[in-house]
Amino acid sequence: MESTITFYKQCVKTLLTQYKSLRIEGTDIELLYDDERMHYMALRVGWINQKRLYLCLIHIDIVGETIIIQCNNTEDMVASELVQMGIPKDHIGLGFIPPETCSDAEFKAAR
Repeated sequence: MESTITFYKQCVKTLLTQYKSLRIEGTDIELLYDDERMHYMALRVGWINQKRLYLCLIHIDIVGETIIIQCNNTEDMVASELVQMGIPKDHIGLGFIPPETCSDAEFKAAR
């Protein structure tokens, strides 16, 4: 199981690292990795037109052997990208979709 979790952590970090290139003038992309508690985030922070910008682009947790996508404020299909990296669909949960809606969905509901 430890090698599975290590693989999942590496996949999530690789995925989030791709978002570093989304930097725009006045903002930066911050990547937060908490390996001990298995929480991972990509945030956009900065200033645009004299207004503070703080936006969670992606938030992913690893709980047991399940990757839970808590937030996806991008146009990308993050779950599909994780599948392409070798993570089984039944090990990916969508935390931003109500469980009753997710029952017929391609990925499992996160509880």
